[in-house]
Amino acid sequence: MQDRTPIQAFFTQAADSNTKWWTWLAVFWFAIMLWFYGQVVFGTFLVGAIWLADPSVKDSMTQIQSEGSANQTILSTVRGIFFSSLIAFLLYMLRNQFSSKLRKAMLTIAAAFAIISFVALIFMSFAGSNPEGIEMMNDWMSKSAGVYMFVLLMFPPFAIGLWLGVKHMQKRTILSLHTAHFKFRWGRMFFAMLVLWAIASIITYGSHVTGASPVKRVFDPARFWMYLPITLLFIPLQSATEEIALRGYLNQGLGKYIKNPWVVFVLTSAAFASLHLGNPEVAETVKKHSVLLALSGYFFFGLFACVLTYIDGGLESAIGMHAANNIFAAAIVGYDNSALPVPTVFKVGLNTGLDSLLLIVSLSVVCLIMYVTRRPLIPATQTLDTFN
Repeated sequence: MQDRTPIQAFFTQAADSNTKWWTWLAVFWFAIMLWFYGQVVFGTFLVGAIWLADPSVKDSMTQIQSEGSANQTILSTVRGIFFSSLIAFLLYMLRNQFSSKLRKAMLTIAAAFAIISFVALIFMSFAGSNPEGIEMMNDWMSKSAGVYMFVLLMFPPFAIGLWLGVKHMQKRTILSLHTAHFKFRWGRMFFAMLVLWAIASIITYGSHVTGASPVKRVFDPARFWMYLPITLLFIPLQSATEEIALRGYLNQGLGKYIKNPWVVFVLTSAAFASLHLGNPEVAETVKKHSVLLALSGYFFFGLFACVLTYIDGGLESAIGMHAANNIFAAAIVGYDNSALPVPTVFKVGLNTGLDSLLLIVSLSVVCLIMYVTRRPLIPATQTLDTFN
């Protein structure tokens, strides 16, 4: 491994573990299902937080659930996902209790139920998604710190699913999903956060004084200090989950079969952008511009996160950059129609073209600084050789 570049070391950890193609699909399915169960659990608390923030919602929700046929369909789909995923999981866990011939049949049945649960989840996602619902959720988040917290808590179950799947199904270390280094470099992550905050502050100030993107002060101490602890505690979990899933798991999975890492980076960055199609700022942008322009910022953000992974051979800098960016947007400088409609110190107008350009400039500087300050990668195998 010593002759490999950092990104090769990061990608080949998955290859060295002798994982089969079906394990990548199975672990991904398991993570998706654990995320679904997390949605159900935290969604229950979320509804409670919404009722506390807006008591009038309780009656309207009850009426919608009793009268709406579409809502009944979604509830039936949720039950279908629950039972089909549970059957698939139990059959897989009990597979060794059968003879080799029956074991193959049990795994085939388990795979069929897994596919059914996944297709049902996709159907539910499309059936239950609508602009009005997203707008209402944003309004509730802006009114209730509790709603904001439970929305953020819906992300980590996906990362937990990947950790469990990688460890128990792919039989490799959880660390190998995060970095090719012999340990997770917390210092590197925190340094990336500081660099991003410094560059973002300079870019924002420069845009303001030049008039390119003026900011206005909207500081409301009572609301700001209520939301800030939640932002600092849970935004890093949300950001890390996205990095572990896309720049970690998906990059490694595709990197096992696609030799050119830049092709992998483009694919995962496009996937990252597509996950933000439902964001309010995207809907606002497409009223005047194309979807490609609306998603350009997300694509380049994902691509630069991949560049940081390429530089370091791990997710530390990418997680730090992502968390710092989201904290900055949720606490320091926000904008109307944001996916994070929480109180900030300043606000700026939405200008997708300019925002994408400034993002490219700022993240280019961040990547340059992280490249200049990089340290040699020390793989776990190398440390073992040292002590032997």
